Amino acid sequence: MNTLLEKLNGLEPYLSSQIKGQDHVISRVCSVLERGQLGLQPSNKPLGSMLFLGPTGVGKTELVREFSRYLFGDDALFRFDMSEFLHADAVKLFLGDESGRPGRLGKILSEHRNGVLLFDEIEKAHRLIWDLLLQMLDAARITLADHRTHDLSGFYIVGTSNIGSRQLSRPTRLPFATLERAVLSELHQAFRPELVGRFDEKMVFKPLCPETQRQIGRAVITEELARLHQQGIDLTVSEEAEEYLVRKGIHKCLGARPMKKTVQKFVGDAVRESLKREASCSGIIGVTSSGDHLVLRKSEPADFNSRS
Repeated sequence: MNTLLEKLNGLEPYLSSQIKGQDHVISRVCSVLERGQLGLQPSNKPLGSMLFLGPTGVGKTELVREFSRYLFGDDALFRFDMSEFLHADAVKLFLGDESGRPGRLGKILSEHRNGVLLFDEIEKAHRLIWDLLLQMLDAARITLADHRTHDLSGFYIVGTSNIGSRQLSRPTRLPFATLERAVLSELHQAFRPELVGRFDEKMVFKPLCPETQRQIGRAVITEELARLHQQGIDLTVSEEAEEYLVRKGIHKCLGARPMKKTVQKFVGDAVRESLKREASCSGIIGVTSSGDHLVLRKSEPADFNSRS
C-alpha cells in the first residue's frame, strides 16, 4: 500500500510536468485515477471514466497516454479511432459478429485484464457503438456480438471529442467558465443524456495560449536535442530559432500536434546540411538572415543569442 500511495502522490506532479496549460483538468483526472487505484470505485463498474472535450492538439490524447504509461507501463493503452466506425458495415470490425469472429474490442479484452480504453472522437462513432459504450460505462461485464462476455473492472474508459472546438477557438474576452458551460451545453445536445451522465467526469480543455505554446515547444526541442546528443551531436538552440520552431509547429486547426515533426524536420535539416560539409556536427541552431530556414553555426556571432 505504501508503494501505491507514493506512486499516486507523484501522479499529479508528473502529469503537470508533461501536459502544459491544462492544470484545471489534471487535478480532476487525478481524482478519478486515485479513486480507481485505491479500490473506491464500485466493483461492478470500470475503474473510472472520463470524457475530454476541446480542440485538436491541446493535450487530450497525450494526457491519456501519459497517465496510462505512469500507472500501467508502455503497453496498456488501447486506442480506437471512432472515425473508422462511422458506418454500419464497419461496426462488426469493432464488435465482432454472430459467427464467433471477435472484433477489435473483443480481441483486446480477451488478451488483457487491465489498462486504459481510449475512444478518440466518439461523436463520429456509429450509434450502435454508443449503445455499447453506454453498457460499458454502466457495468463491468459486457457481452459482444460474438457472444463472448468480458470483464471491464480493471480498465479506465476515456472518450475524447472535438465538440465545442469552434466556440473555444474563436477570439473572445469571455471567461473560460462561460465557454466551458457553453461547450457542456453543446455536448448534451449532441449525445443522449444517459450516455453523457454515465461518465464520471466531463472535462473541457483550454486552447493553447502563446506562453503554453512556447512551453510545449521548449519541451519538444529539449527532447530532440537529448536524442541527438545520444548520437554524438551536441546542439543548442538560439532564442530566434526557438520562436521560429514554435511558430512553425503550432497549427491553427491542429494545435501542438505537428510540433514534434516540425522540430525534427527543421533541426534535422540544419544538421543534415552541416554533416554534408564536415564529418562532425555540433554548434548552435540559428535562423538564417533571410528568416526562411534554420542553420547550424559553429560559433556564436555577437548578436546571436542562444538557449541550451
